[in-house]
Amino acid sequence: MAYQKDISAVLGISVSTVSKALNGYPDISEETREKVLRTAEELDYKYGKRGDARTILRKSGAIGILAPGSADLVKSPYYREMLCGMTGEAAECRRDLVIMGEDLAEQQMSWIGRVTARKIDGICLLSSREDLYKGRFAELLESSIPLIGIENEVTGHTSICRDFRKNAALIMSYLRERGHRIVVFPGDQSIEFAKYASILREEAQKLEMNCLAAELSVLSAENVMNLCEESGATCVIFTSHPEAVARIRKWEKDGLRIPEDISAVVLQTGQEEPGIEDGRITGVSNAPSELGREAVRRLVHILEHPEADVGERVCLGGRITIGETVNDLSGRMIAGE
Repeated sequence: MAYQKDISAVLGISVSTVSKALNGYPDISEETREKVLRTAEELDYKYGKRGDARTILRKSGAIGILAPGSADLVKSPYYREMLCGMTGEAAECRRDLVIMGEDLAEQQMSWIGRVTARKIDGICLLSSREDLYKGRFAELLESSIPLIGIENEVTGHTSICRDFRKNAALIMSYLRERGHRIVVFPGDQSIEFAKYASILREEAQKLEMNCLAAELSVLSAENVMNLCEESGATCVIFTSHPEAVARIRKWEKDGLRIPEDISAVVLQTGQEEPGIEDGRITGVSNAPSELGREAVRRLVHILEHPEADVGERVCLGGRITIGETVNDLSGRMIAGE
């Protein structure tokens, strides 16, 4: 739903002038009044009544991607693939897709005002966890505008996320087949890391394996080899592809052989930067196009069946991508070494 400040931003006049025009004050020219009333209608502003944004929005057939870092989307192969999936699904559903980024001309408008100004029926929110925690989109999230979160869980709304537990189970099963029994999961002291470490330990225990949580300092070439010798660990599990690539390059520069000296896997491949070789590092890959398609499918379904918006968390599992960074120790295990 639009507010008076949204009308003010569009017309470049003060909020007080907008208020006077809407309330019929005589010191406002008819020309200004007509502009305000026309803009209010275009933005679906409902004076004196908050109303329900679900009914206020004009059903245009368009859905939006709210991506504050839209410039980064164009640069990233991962997000370009996600956008391709969303575009394809929107076309199959006969919907237009509108990308909404940081428009300098609209900085004074609320997010709801931006959505209503474009006559968008519903939103896919592709936002960083930090922006969600800061409450940057609180007004939008608290409205009745149909909304789907992508990759990060959005409280009260359906969210499409990668399934960390399924991915952890996949990677643990693969490592066990290759003869690995003790693995290292390095990280920080954050709550998120503790949660991921707990899931990895649980999945490891199911397979009679052991997962050791370690500080990031263990990632130096000398420290990681000392830890492996002391604990019997044979593989390091990274959470992201860029992190794994950077560390493996440093290890090799310092003289470690991958995977002969130490194996490495990654739980979330597919976010590689341009120029980083694909396929070398073993890990779990979630197809970004499928994440995008599922988000659009869910949003369209909610638009057509509002009662289906129950705020569920939809988790999609990935698939193993076999690379060159995991040593095969299965022969040693069979021989009793």
